[in-house]
Amino acid sequence: MIKFFRRIRQNLINTLPAGRFSKYFLYAIGEIVLVVIGILIALQINNWNEYRKERAEEQKILMQLKKEYTQNLRQLDEKIDMRNKMSAASDLLLSYLDEPRPMEADSLLYCIFRLSQDPTFDPIQNDIMTSGKLRLIENDSIAEMLSNWTSDAYQVQEIEKGWQQIRVRNYDPVLVKSRLIRNMTANILNSGYSPNHALDKQDTIRYHITKNDIDIPQTVLEYRTELESMASACILFNNITNIQAFALRKRIIRLLELIELELEESNE
Repeated sequence: MIKFFRRIRQNLINTLPAGRFSKYFLYAIGEIVLVVIGILIALQINNWNEYRKERAEEQKILMQLKKEYTQNLRQLDEKIDMRNKMSAASDLLLSYLDEPRPMEADSLLYCIFRLSQDPTFDPIQNDIMTSGKLRLIENDSIAEMLSNWTSDAYQVQEIEKGWQQIRVRNYDPVLVKSRLIRNMTANILNSGYSPNHALDKQDTIRYHITKNDIDIPQTVLEYRTELESMASACILFNNITNIQAFALRKRIIRLLELIELELEESNE
């Protein structure tokens, strides 16, 4: 490229009238111009190489984000399902307390177990914000959603902590005092229990525990005030949390859609 411009400059000088000073002056100006052009071309090539590297790095980041937020979505759905089951169990327990009727002890123990759970959403934390890599994301919508992710997730986690505190302070002492906790644990573990949140869904916890001899239906009725309060609180907190969780779910799905579009466009 530089040789090409030098040939043009030489041809222009050769067409000028004879004169050492004028030709020397034009020669010097031409050299300066060529140097400037060379620098600009080098900068352009360097900028292009940097841009290409950044786009390659962006693709790696997007692929990693797709994997992480797919896992976050899966975990969020598990927590939503757990809360739905807790609310259903709470509703069944309330109906029993309102109108006592013959009911299997195992069903009551299942309800009591569900109330003892406290599903917590613990998403994968990437380092895109702290590492400064967010600048590599060209799509403004993706960058904005990633910037807001921590505060969005906190809206769910904050309510979860509220239920957790109520359960620990009010429900666990009732289970201990009423002696229901032993039978509840035996009911779950003796027949084998597969946690909703297990990393391997095939894992089953099985451990034999003998039950005590308390009259479970009667014991439940004896602690009616405490249990109906906890069941009501469980329904309230879980439904409020799920409202936030569903809103967060929409954001994750939209983010994954935008990431997928970016990846498809880069492969075209």
